[in-house]
Amino acid sequence: MLAQIINCIKFCGAFELALRGHDEKDSSANPGIFRGLINFTAELDSALKEHMSEATVFKGTSKDIQNDLLQCMLEVYHEKVKEEIGKADYVSVIADETTDISSLTQMVIVLRYLLSNGKPVERFWSFVNPNNCNAASLSTCVKDVLSQVIHDKNKLISQSYDGASVMSGGNAGVHVLIRQDYPYAHYVHCYAHKLNLIMAQATSQNTQVRIFFADINEIPAFFSNSPQRVRVLDDIVGKRFPGISNIRWNFKSRLVETVYEHRGSLINCLEEIQEQSKQTSTITQARGLLLRIQQPVFLFWLKVFHLIMPHVDILYNQLQKKQIDSVSAKKAITDFQQNIQQIRDSIDTIDVNPPSEKKRKVETSETRKIAAKEICDTVITQAADRFKFTGHLTASKLFVTENFNKYNKEFPEMLLNETHKAYPFINEPRLRTELEIIYMRQDFRNTSSASVLLKFIIENNLERTFSESVKLLKVLVTIPMTTSEAERCFSTLKRVKTFLRSTMGEDRLTALAMLSIEKQVISDMDDFNERVIDKFAQKKERRMDFLPHHTI
Repeated sequence: MLAQIINCIKFCGAFELALRGHDEKDSSANPGIFRGLINFTAELDSALKEHMSEATVFKGTSKDIQNDLLQCMLEVYHEKVKEEIGKADYVSVIADETTDISSLTQMVIVLRYLLSNGKPVERFWSFVNPNNCNAASLSTCVKDVLSQVIHDKNKLISQSYDGASVMSGGNAGVHVLIRQDYPYAHYVHCYAHKLNLIMAQATSQNTQVRIFFADINEIPAFFSNSPQRVRVLDDIVGKRFPGISNIRWNFKSRLVETVYEHRGSLINCLEEIQEQSKQTSTITQARGLLLRIQQPVFLFWLKVFHLIMPHVDILYNQLQKKQIDSVSAKKAITDFQQNIQQIRDSIDTIDVNPPSEKKRKVETSETRKIAAKEICDTVITQAADRFKFTGHLTASKLFVTENFNKYNKEFPEMLLNETHKAYPFINEPRLRTELEIIYMRQDFRNTSSASVLLKFIIENNLERTFSESVKLLKVLVTIPMTTSEAERCFSTLKRVKTFLRSTMGEDRLTALAMLSIEKQVISDMDDFNERVIDKFAQKKERRMDFLPHHTI
């Protein structure tokens, strides 16, 4: 019966449902989802129903039992992660902070490593409430977790955070303090955050572009404040405009694309609102938006960013993939730069001026085109600078398949030296010999990333032949290029710790979040319930004995 109670908790956790109810008495009409699920299950299981109605020693539904079971589930999950890390050659840590509904700082810690088949995984470990938001306090939280999972300090080969100064500071940032104890834990600034910084830099230097984004941001804001306006929008446009997020450029991409595709019907919608509305403020706002979105300058920048934004969106999505490694990231970035260059070359073909005004607007149009080219140049140069692979990431250049033919003719000695400097545990002469063979053979040139190349070597039983290459490939695949998994954990945090569950403790929060974030891992563990019961029985002396038969 205890296994069925565990299943009910797992169900609530997996779907982020509140276990506790307002009134959990047996006579209550609203005992909460967990008690309701237990009661529903009891109607289908006569043994459980008999237990729930007749048990006097242990019923298994109290809040203390819930907390004990959640803690045991978390411990079993942590043991699973430790077991996987024990078999992995290298580990990376990802960390980020946010503020929850209770205005508490929550730091999430995620661990990245390779499974035995060479597949990279990113496992949620815990939420932590640091005593302070300074580098010393945050690094202590990270070190506490690392001390639990890593015994060989050389095993940690990377740490990935956002670009906040407390994390990335060169003298006393978190990554510097971690590096004092873990010598090979090189820092990677999240590449998705870098992309946001690139686009923010490119679009902030021109007044017309700043005005364009201010105008286009007004469109979803105009409709979000009124159900009546939304009703007209649904009837005429049939598409709602996505809101704006200051930290996610893909939201701006969606808005630009939506306005570009539905601009004609949006004009009709604003005209209809202007004619129907009796409110002065609504008429004024609708008229103002209508005038702005019909101006040639708005149309010009709408077309420019209609060309640019899909490539930003593609790169953003590629960088968020869990399977991405430094080699595939390098290729995606190169493709992005080439596509932006092609857009720059096509700027001269953009023409949004009416035929009657072409002569009068030639000078203005040429000025805009020059500004558009400057924005493309800024994106390209900023991408080259911020996405530059130096230091430990130089090693990824050794496995860029497009360069294998060139490397076969002229071996990249400088890249090899930089790689050995970053990772001195690599046998440099042997790695050189192995790379010469890889560059020579045609079958290795069909691989598109470090993870694909590693998988190819493993599947063909070539680990011994290319032992140093495998070692370096495992390092490269283990390095996280973004903190996207941490952001996904924050999304779960917002759904688990809500306004009505704002007093939840850290242990319970971490356990419930784990059941949601890692539900696939829990589902794949055939003996999960049995291990939880064993821990629950051994946790403290109880009035019932659960160990012999795992039943109650």
